Amino acid sequence: MIVLDWADLVERKGPDLPAETAMTIGVFDGVHRGHQGLIGQVINRFPLIPTVLTFRRNPKEVLRKSWEGELLSLNRKLTLFENLGVSVAVLIDFSEGFSKLRGRDFLELLRGPGNMRFLAVGDNFRCGFGLDTGAFELRALNNEMDIPTAVVAPVSKGGLPVSSSRIRKAIQEGDLAGAAALLGRRVEIDVDGLPQTPEQGGIRYDARLRKRVIPPDGVYSAFLYGTDLPHGEEAVVSVEEGEVFVPSQVNPLRIELLTGP
Repeated sequence: MIVLDWADLVERKGPDLPAETAMTIGVFDGVHRGHQGLIGQVINRFPLIPTVLTFRRNPKEVLRKSWEGELLSLNRKLTLFENLGVSVAVLIDFSEGFSKLRGRDFLELLRGPGNMRFLAVGDNFRCGFGLDTGAFELRALNNEMDIPTAVVAPVSKGGLPVSSSRIRKAIQEGDLAGAAALLGRRVEIDVDGLPQTPEQGGIRYDARLRKRVIPPDGVYSAFLYGTDLPHGEEAVVSVEEGEVFVPSQVNPLRIELLTGP
C-alpha cells in the first residue's frame, strides 16, 4: 500500500495519485464493521484505485474537544486498511489551514490532484470550515461533475449504529464480546508507540499518555503480535491503573485479548 501526505499531494510536491481513484474519508478509529462497510464501497471498482483519506491525529485531539481517546495507533490502522484491500492511504495533518478549508474547495482538491472519480462517505459525514458541507451536499456537487457518490447508512448491531464510541465504552466496561461483535474481530490493546518500561520478567506499557483505550484492571489471556512475533505468542497480561504489563522481553506491537478479566 502506498502512503502519501495530503499537503505534498495538493501542493504538487510529489506525483498526483497514480490513477483515477475511488475514495472514502474518515477518522476510522477502530476500523470497525461500519468502517469496513464504507471501505468496501471503494474496493473492486476496477480500474479505479481504492484510496482512503484519514488523519494522522484525530481532529478532536488536535482541537482538544472532548477527545475520548484512541482505539488504534496510526500504524495499526494502516495495516488494517491494507488487509481490507486499500491501495493508497492519504494522511491529513489537521492544521489550522486545513481546518479553514471550505467543503467545496476540499472536494475540488479531491477531484484535482486526488484524481477522484468515485466517493463513498457515511450519511452523517460533514467536512469544511464550520462543517459547512454534509454528505448529501457532497453528492450533489459531485453529480454536477458526473462523479458517482455513495452516501452509506451506518451498520447497525443490537438495534444501534456501530460506532467507535460504543466500542470504547464496551472495552472500558470489560464487555470484550460486545466490543468484538462491533469491531468484527477480537479486541486488541495496541501498544505501538506507547511509553514502555522494561522490568524483571517483562515490559510495562503506559496507555495514559496517548489515552489509548484499554479494558478494566485485571488479568487477561492473550496473543502477542509484533515484528518478532508474526504468528503470535500466548501470554497472560495484566492491566492496572492505565498500564499494561506483558510478561515477555520481546516487544509486541499489539495484544489480542482472548478472555475477559
